[in-house]
Amino acid sequence: MTAGNEPMRMKAGLFYRFSLSMMILVLTVVMLAPLAGAREGDKINWKPVGDAILKITGRKPPKVWNVYRDEKKKQRVLVEMDNRYLILDAKTKQVYEITAADFQLHGKIYQSTNPALNQNALPSTGWDRRDIGPAERIQVVLTRENISLDVELPHPLELRTPIH
Repeated sequence: MTAGNEPMRMKAGLFYRFSLSMMILVLTVVMLAPLAGAREGDKINWKPVGDAILKITGRKPPKVWNVYRDEKKKQRVLVEMDNRYLILDAKTKQVYEITAADFQLHGKIYQSTNPALNQNALPSTGWDRRDIGPAERIQVVLTRENISLDVELPHPLELRTPIH
């Protein structure tokens, strides 16, 4: 061996160690990323919509009903009708039914599990989501039960714009 090969061996050794540490880092990130995403997506926080309008055809009107909106994804709405809880996802055009045990009050926030993880979607058609001026309207028909839901969610007041 000559003295000229020593720097070359040191560079190769450093490159090998660097490559090995980068592979370990990448594998660790790849393995831990799904776990972090699963924890974040497990729960949905719901905010009550006080001035919502709910119209139902195909069944008698519920005695108790409420409408809630997802705090993060505004296109998701939870409709409570008596003891039935339906999540309308206008983006994916899916209706999910959750149980009363899945819809809990935690402090001042209502929470439920993410229904997309359980894949318990109800068959639905006739999706329509549009802005109707002072409100947003979501319409859907539950095909198995032939029930039509029409939910109107008022737009929040814009208090930053001065009125002249």
